[in-house]
This record gives sequence, C-alpha cells and structure tokens, in this order.
Amino acid sequence: MSQYYCPFCSSRYQFHKTSSNGVLICGLCGDPLIKKTSLNSRRIIGVVAALAFLAPLLTMIIFIIADFTKEKRPKNSESLVLLTTYKTWKI
Repeated sequence: MSQYYCPFCSSRYQFHKTSSNGVLICGLCGDPLIKKTSLNSRRIIGVVAALAFLAPLLTMIIFIIADFTKEKRPKNSESLVLLTTYKTWKI
C-alpha cells in the first residue's frame, strides 16, 4: 500500500480504501491514489553524486589496506641485520 499516495492530503494522515470498482482511493478526500515510481531521476542523480564523493575515499581505503597487507623488506643492510638479530633473540 505504500506505493500509492494522495497528492492532496498530508502523508501523515493518509489511509487507503478500495472503491466498489477496485480502485484505491484516499480515505480522507476520496480522490484516487497515484502510484509512486520506485526509480526516479532525482534518486538516480543523488546516487551518482554520492558515488562521486565516496569513490575516492573508498579507493583510498582499499589501497591503504592493500599496502598494510604487503610485508615490506628493509632496503639497507644495517637494518636488515638488526631485524634478523632481533628475530633470533625473540625466540
């Protein structure tokens, strides 16, 4: 029933009735109800705008997670020696 609405009455006080010929009518004013479209242009534009702002954030989070999962090896040999000695002492 929420797919139908009365354009003349407030949405808070709407209740629906079925007329004798099977048409849904407003319980307050008696006008026939209008069917809402589930996908309209305003909703599509809103989703595209939200994705335009959220896409860089999501890609940044994905690259940061991928960067943390990679194990980075030290470049210089001195830190490599310290790392291996630290691991052997940790046993």
